[in-house]
Amino acid sequence: MKGSRKCISNFVKNPKHYEQNLKSGAPPKLTSRDRRLIIREASNSIKSCNDIKKDLGLNVSKQTVWRVIDKDPNIVRGVLKPAPRLTDDHKRCRLDFARNNMNTNWEKVVFSDEKKFNADGPDGYKYYWHDLRKDKLLFSKRNFGGGSLMVWGGFSAAGMLDLAFTTSRMNSIEYQDVLNRHFLPFHRRFRRRRFILQQDNASIHTSGSTSDWLKAKKVKTLPWPACSPDLNPIENIWGALVRRVYAQGKQYATVDQLKTGILNEWNFMKQEFENNTSQYIPNLINSMPNRIFDVITHNGGATKY
Repeated sequence: MKGSRKCISNFVKNPKHYEQNLKSGAPPKLTSRDRRLIIREASNSIKSCNDIKKDLGLNVSKQTVWRVIDKDPNIVRGVLKPAPRLTDDHKRCRLDFARNNMNTNWEKVVFSDEKKFNADGPDGYKYYWHDLRKDKLLFSKRNFGGGSLMVWGGFSAAGMLDLAFTTSRMNSIEYQDVLNRHFLPFHRRFRRRRFILQQDNASIHTSGSTSDWLKAKKVKTLPWPACSPDLNPIENIWGALVRRVYAQGKQYATVDQLKTGILNEWNFMKQEFENNTSQYIPNLINSMPNRIFDVITHNGGATKY
C-alpha cells in the first residue's frame, strides 16, 4: 500500500469518510440564528443594512447583511406607497362606509377626482437601471418650473368622461361649471342608469353652494369617507395616464404640449374601452367589492389598493 504515514493514519482513524472533500476557506461569519434575525429585522422594515447590522451587533460588513436578505425569496426591494395618515375617526368612518356599501351596484357610480400634471415630469423620485458602461441619465427640471396643469376627470362602467382643465385654485363656482359641462351631458346620456356621482370631501365639493347646485340638478352623490384614495379606482386611472404621458422619461417644452399629450392619452384609453380592446376599466369597477372587503378586514385601516 502506497501512501504517506499521515494518509494511512487518517484512514485508520475514519475509514468511512476517507478521501471525501472537505470544505476549505474561512468559516461562515454568520450563524443560522444570525441569518434568521437579519430576515426578521428586514421584514416590512425601512431599516438599512447598516441599521440592521448595528441593531443586532453583528461584526460583519453591510454587504454580508445585504446578501442574506437578497437570498431570501420572501424579501424583495420595494418602494413605499404614500397613503394618508388615518386617525381612529377616519378608520371608523371608512368601516361604516364599507359596511353600508357591501351590496352597492358599482356600475351605477361615476368616480371623479382632480389631478396635477407637470411639464417637467411627475412629482416624486426617478428610478432607472444604470448601465455602468454608459453615461448616467439625468432628470432635469427648469429653475422656475416648466408649468403645470390641473385636470378633472371621471369614469364609470359606461365609459370615460371628457377631461376638464381647470385653474390651480378651483372654487365652488368653477367646479359646478365643470360638472355642468362634463358630468351632466354624460349623466343625461345614460339617464336610465341613474348614475351616482362619487367625489371626495374637498371643500369645493361639499360647500353649501355646490350642494344646492347638485340638488337643483337632481344629481345624487355617494357619501365618501375622508382620506380614502385607496377606495377610489380613478387613482388607478391617473396612475395609468401618468405612465402613458411621461413614457420613457418624456418631458414637455410648453404647457400646451403637455395638454395635448394628456388629451391624446386620455382619449386613447377612452377608445380602448369603447372598442372593447381593453378590460382595464371593467376590472377597476369589479375591484370595488374587494376594496370594500379589505377595508372591513383591516378594521378601516389602509388597504393594498
